[in-house]
Amino acid sequence: MFTFHNTYDGANCLDFSDDNVLVAAGFEQSYIRVWTLDGKNIEAAYPEMDDQPPANSRRLIGHSGPVYAVAFQPSATRAENVDPDDYVPTNARFLLSSSADKTIRLWSLDTWQCMVVYKGHDRPVWDLCWGPFGHYFVSGGSDRTARLWVTDHIRQQRIFVGHEQDVDRVCFHPNSAYIFTASCDHTVRMWAVTTGNAVRMFTGHTGNITAMECSRDGKILASADDQGSIFLWDLAPGRLLKRMRGHGKGGIWSLSWSVESTVLVSGGADGTVRIWDVTGPQDANQARVAGEGSGAAKIDPSNAPAGTAAQSKKKKGKDVVVTPDQISAFPTKKTAVYKVKFTNMNLVVAGGAYLP
Repeated sequence: MFTFHNTYDGANCLDFSDDNVLVAAGFEQSYIRVWTLDGKNIEAAYPEMDDQPPANSRRLIGHSGPVYAVAFQPSATRAENVDPDDYVPTNARFLLSSSADKTIRLWSLDTWQCMVVYKGHDRPVWDLCWGPFGHYFVSGGSDRTARLWVTDHIRQQRIFVGHEQDVDRVCFHPNSAYIFTASCDHTVRMWAVTTGNAVRMFTGHTGNITAMECSRDGKILASADDQGSIFLWDLAPGRLLKRMRGHGKGGIWSLSWSVESTVLVSGGADGTVRIWDVTGPQDANQARVAGEGSGAAKIDPSNAPAGTAAQSKKKKGKDVVVTPDQISAFPTKKTAVYKVKFTNMNLVVAGGAYLP
């Protein structure tokens, strides 16, 4: 698990590159920092153009407000037969970020400079997500809209309007034909990219939706809220498959699917990483009650990532219901989990800010 030092208590968001080389964090102080996961120095793609001393991190400065989301462009595992003369340190070539300054920025990880500033939202941009092939991306903001962008066009290609409150979370379907938006109006909507029309609306959450991810086989959507519940939606008929519980209140901030789409991993404010069995049916009668001490580290909810409504206080001593879908839980040391990610080898990486 990757953790920040205790001086990095202004972190709002995290993302890991697909090749497991880099991790990026966006901060309340308007900047982004990118580290190597192994602690080694970042090797310059163009040494003759690089005027920075060797270091294991780089800082990206350009936003004029808190950074609420960062996302590495999708990339494949580094090839083994690359000519040494053509070697580049990572396949993650670009990074997206969004901010309270109403803009989205595209950063080059070769030159460590901002390439494009995308303007369209007229209020803070809470979340963004790349399309599966790294050409399109979608954003959601406080202006109650989601917007579809192409990296080589300065203006949005589609605007998705329909939510009654902020669009807090966005993600793509793996076939690129649909996007999903989640709002603090407690609904999730599925939109057709080609027409911009809503084709599904999922209702059932009683809290604000704080994480969302579509399965890799494209059949199931997982959404999670600040009440500690994960909902699985069958996309074909548009119905609820089951509800899984185990996290304490305060928000589930990240979800990720295994390669086979049979296992889901989650992390959030209670300081735990939890693994879930997606395939088995839920039997509500077998749900067990666990005290706060059973793998649910007590976290100050005020440390919730900005852009979510997960900053609600927990009642002391309240029991947590754990459904039988939970395979295992991994508590951390007072570390709210900002990001979890299944690698293509079905290993899980998790990251958060450690506040002793």
